Amino acid sequence: MRGADPAIVLVPGVGMFSFGANKQTARVAGEFYVNAINVMRGAEAISTYAPIDEAEKFAIEYWLLEEAKLQRMPKPKPLATRVAFVTGAGSGIGKAIAERLAAEGACVVVSDLNAESAATVAAGIGSTDVAVSVASDVSDEDAVAAAFRAAALAFCGVDLVVNNAGLSISKPLLETTVRDWDLQHDVMAKGSFLVSREAARIMKAQAMGGDIIYISSKNSVFAGPNNVAYSATKADQAHQVRLLAAELGGDQIRVNGINPDGVVRGSGIFAAGWGAQRAAVYGVDEDKLGEYYAQRTLLKREVLPEHVADAVFVLTGGELSRTTGLHIPVDSGVAAGFLR
Repeated sequence: MRGADPAIVLVPGVGMFSFGANKQTARVAGEFYVNAINVMRGAEAISTYAPIDEAEKFAIEYWLLEEAKLQRMPKPKPLATRVAFVTGAGSGIGKAIAERLAAEGACVVVSDLNAESAATVAAGIGSTDVAVSVASDVSDEDAVAAAFRAAALAFCGVDLVVNNAGLSISKPLLETTVRDWDLQHDVMAKGSFLVSREAARIMKAQAMGGDIIYISSKNSVFAGPNNVAYSATKADQAHQVRLLAAELGGDQIRVNGINPDGVVRGSGIFAAGWGAQRAAVYGVDEDKLGEYYAQRTLLKREVLPEHVADAVFVLTGGELSRTTGLHIPVDSGVAAGFLR
């Protein structure tokens, strides 16, 4: 029903529902249908409505100029008909992911704790036919449920979810407080669990499968200095990928993860103090931190938000339809973070 071709469904006593590759297509299909009914109503008011004969229909559909136009039409984008829900999408990696998924044809729900940032990103992507924003605290069970209800109201469902929301606290063990630990785990470990659970409920009800992506970290397997709370919660996220892939596979819900290295440029997390903390740990100037991270990799190249977005698209664009439970490193080659 949510295929590429528009469809109109009439439910007696309830009303009309229109479906299409995206919200705009569905809306236009509904407008065409209503206009057609008005033409029929007008004809019946004068005499009797009758459609054109089959020969005339054929002449219209297979008019040579019409055929030429159809041949020049672009192919449907890979993510057309899909509805994506991206957390922490008000900046940095999440913003890049939301923009890439929309560019590939998806309708996107931009979720962020900061309502203004989420609205700005959604507006930058396009009209509400393509992107909407929701303000949501992923650590709050009721807020997560409300955000998914808003997504379903906007686009009739959700079938591609990216767990990206996060924060970073860099402290040695003896300076890490219980509040630090709880905050780090509430947002990323518990937050990812709540988002994935709500997504799975909707995907199971839709019975059309889906994708859940975790933006984890190379720190899920790499033991860096002064990073116990952050790295521990990233390891938690990484194992959620494996557990949920095993549990949800029977429903054709694929669960995969991405392990980036430090994404400095364009990152809301690094701009909020994490960059200064990590720079102090490594003894470099904060404005040189991205370069420092790059130089310790095998490729000597900095990782940017769009590189993580590329990996999300690779996992969800249809070419890896038989892949679940996978973690993809996007770290320019950190040997200590190699998966074993």
